[in-house]
Amino acid sequence: PGHKGKNTAAEPRRYSCSFPAMIEDWRAKWHALTDNATARHFPFGWAQLNSDGTGRQDYTNRTFNPPHPPANCGRGCAPACSGECLGRYHEWGDYGNGFTGLRYAQSAALRVRNTFQAVIIDTPVASGSIHSPFTQPVGRRLARGALAVAYGRKELHAVDPIATGAVLRAGAVEISVGGLGRGGLMAEIGARGFEVLGNCSGPTLCWMSSPISAASADAVTLSALPAQPQAVRYLWYIDAVGVHPFRAPIYTKALPLPGAPGIKYGNGELLPLGPFLLPL
Repeated sequence: PGHKGKNTAAEPRRYSCSFPAMIEDWRAKWHALTDNATARHFPFGWAQLNSDGTGRQDYTNRTFNPPHPPANCGRGCAPACSGECLGRYHEWGDYGNGFTGLRYAQSAALRVRNTFQAVIIDTPVASGSIHSPFTQPVGRRLARGALAVAYGRKELHAVDPIATGAVLRAGAVEISVGGLGRGGLMAEIGARGFEVLGNCSGPTLCWMSSPISAASADAVTLSALPAQPQAVRYLWYIDAVGVHPFRAPIYTKALPLPGAPGIKYGNGELLPLGPFLLPL
């Protein structure tokens, strides 16, 4: 397992191709150079990029396309800033927020056979460094995927929260979440982290911050919406949760790992919902 991507933040769209290619290239080389002793599709896992920074400038109804964008959209859009480079909803990069596109690419790489990912966006450090000091929870989250993929312990990775859909219903956005534990979804009402793309001021598009207004066992509702909402995104900033660890807006509880300290994790372990972007 590894923590990959931070040095390619300027080229998230290219990374979406190069990262899966690297996985398959490493596998092919290990297989060939060990005289086929290493499995051709051996398990491969990674830690998704952590929250990096203070978060002070986030969730402020960010304009979708500034009137005078930098030539390269802030980073990674050479030779010119364009919707094709950023993506329809800026999924590949949002004017200097290249890490968001890398996280998007890392999640997409799960389509590669025998892979797993640990979401660690809720483990920041007060200094704002990308490197999480909370190595034990990061290690446990990676271990869940490794035990499931490499050793068939699927029950240890059955809880893996993921957004499964987003719909407009009765003037609100409802986001469904799958991969939940027995206790369902645990959401902090009023927490920021979600944004809805729409017309915030006349024809000007922006990502309007929309705090969680309600939650059920498997869904959250957003009520503060712009006009003509088009898409919803979650934790879509480099420093999406600021500097406070284990304070993501949404968690679910998984069974404890074998051997985890019972006094602390006997009742299970909280796993966060990771970043996502979905059209409406």
